[in-house]
Amino acid sequence: MNTYQISNKKVEVEVHKIIQYLVAAGNSFLPKKIEDSRTNLKSLLGCGYLTTKSLNIEGDVLVFSYSSFSIEWWKGTGEKYQLHLDGKTHKEVINWIAKKAKENNILLPYSYDADNIQITDDYVYLLKNKSCLNEIMDYRILSHLALADTLKELTSRSDIKVWPHHLDLASLYTTDENEQHYIGLGMSIPNANNPNFCLYAKDYVSNSTLNRSNITNLDNGYWDENLKGVVLELNENSSIKAGGYFFRQAIEIMLTQRKN
Repeated sequence: MNTYQISNKKVEVEVHKIIQYLVAAGNSFLPKKIEDSRTNLKSLLGCGYLTTKSLNIEGDVLVFSYSSFSIEWWKGTGEKYQLHLDGKTHKEVINWIAKKAKENNILLPYSYDADNIQITDDYVYLLKNKSCLNEIMDYRILSHLALADTLKELTSRSDIKVWPHHLDLASLYTTDENEQHYIGLGMSIPNANNPNFCLYAKDYVSNSTLNRSNITNLDNGYWDENLKGVVLELNENSSIKAGGYFFRQAIEIMLTQRKN
């Protein structure tokens, strides 16, 4: 693993802690459901922001900005309030969010209770590698634009969402509702099995992933046994056009294989 990948991974871990403030807002302020859709986040197209769903009837949202490394409260009426995270403690962030919620007539308590994240009140956020943060933001923007461009040609697809537990950006394309056939399209973040950001396509029937390891005719990309899908690793030469082409070719190949 090269130095960039090590630094990139550290920054992404830091971002994952921060994203949980948004998840906690959904858990704290929105009605509970059997599934976890209240915690799904939105990635704003073409810019480096992740937002919660609307947290009150006025349409207020909690936001993370990659470009300014800040947590922000955006009111439905247009006003925006910002807390720069560099040098702030976990406790200061918690108190700021709780204060903003109360000021905007959200009277439920705010609770940060993230699974598998160990963090103390005096934990301090430090922006040590702005270039890596920018590169992560650029990958997210590229992936979102490539995915949006692909999905506009398809019917029966879900909205693009960010799953906060592993920060994948993804959408499901329903290819046969009666047979419960879906193709999952998205971007995965670095993990223990692959240190790179990757675009991916996965073939599903019901909730089970289909083995497409015999896919060898992609112009770019390869089968990833750990992900159980085809992937295209992102790098400094990646483009929206190449990402969209990867998605479309993967869909075409997977649909052809189903017919055979």
